[in-house]
Amino acid sequence: MGAGVAGIAMLLATALASTPAAASTAAVGRELVVYTAPAVSALFEALVTPFAEHTRRKWGTAVNVTVVTASVPTTWATFKSEWPEPSGDVYTLYGENIREGIAKGWLQPLRPHYSEAEWARFDPDALRAMDTAGYAAPFIITPTVIVVQASLPEDAVTGWADLGNEDLKGRVIFESAISVGAGYNLVAAAALVQGADWREWFRPDGFDTDAARPTLELMKRWADNALTLTQGSGTIRPLLARGEALAATWWWANAVQEIKNGLPLRIVYPREGTVTAVQAGPVVTSTTDNPLAAIEWVKFVHSDLAGAVANRLNYLGRIPLAGEEPTAEWKEFRARAKQVPIDEFRNAALDGAYNRDFIDAYSRIVIEGR
Repeated sequence: MGAGVAGIAMLLATALASTPAAASTAAVGRELVVYTAPAVSALFEALVTPFAEHTRRKWGTAVNVTVVTASVPTTWATFKSEWPEPSGDVYTLYGENIREGIAKGWLQPLRPHYSEAEWARFDPDALRAMDTAGYAAPFIITPTVIVVQASLPEDAVTGWADLGNEDLKGRVIFESAISVGAGYNLVAAAALVQGADWREWFRPDGFDTDAARPTLELMKRWADNALTLTQGSGTIRPLLARGEALAATWWWANAVQEIKNGLPLRIVYPREGTVTAVQAGPVVTSTTDNPLAAIEWVKFVHSDLAGAVANRLNYLGRIPLAGEEPTAEWKEFRARAKQVPIDEFRNAALDGAYNRDFIDAYSRIVIEGR
């Protein structure tokens, strides 16, 4: 057993030993199916055993959690195709999925299961940014930063506008909105560079391509300067590790982790602002056969114990609860990044009323150049 795993085991044993045992509750089922995204799958897997012990002590029933890992779009498509008998009890979804699920009665609220004091521990700004009406709690912040090779001079890259620098031609990479959600953040970053009001793009009668065109044409210039448009961390890391890319846009937490793992990189917090969005924690279906355990799992994921496990596993993007000591990495991020929340932009761009036309405009202007 490695030192990190041993530390987590000791932490769990200490915390669970202080949890009082309770009488059995017949209404609690023994099985729970949890769908989650690859970004948090390892954390959820690490919580399976302590959760079983937690439920055994609380109810006399050790609940076995089966974690199913898939991308959120795949999970959401599966959920909708299986409705009204989804195979999962708990799901990790994007905000737009949660809002659709709320409107259609597919989910149940989380807020009634928290006291005022418990709910007050969640970051109020993150709660507002999510806009999920108490059906979910904030879990992770997803800032996009620029990562550069440590060998580059300090002034070589200082902001988003530098993605178009001639000195970086063929040596810069950024995410494609056609392929991954992170690509939407880059559109928001381009709008930030231009001082464009993206709200003018999303009109009552649909997406206004003409209003968005200047920003997308800036992105076209970035794309022409790029080595490639990437499709997630699996395509970003090798290009940085081999030195083929001198600069890349990437999730902050991934960048910090890779630097800790030894890649010779430096994080640039763009001078125009670091675009950030909030990822909601898991939600519970309205048709689950094991509602007590499902709600308890969600609360467990947001607990101090789970937070300590997340810190041990270097889940750096997790939003600390009030009264919790933030990690050194979180403190540095808060001190150095000028955060620009883009939750509203992402909600609009991913809204079914606009998304098809948004992606069509991105494809035509940024990818095809017309």
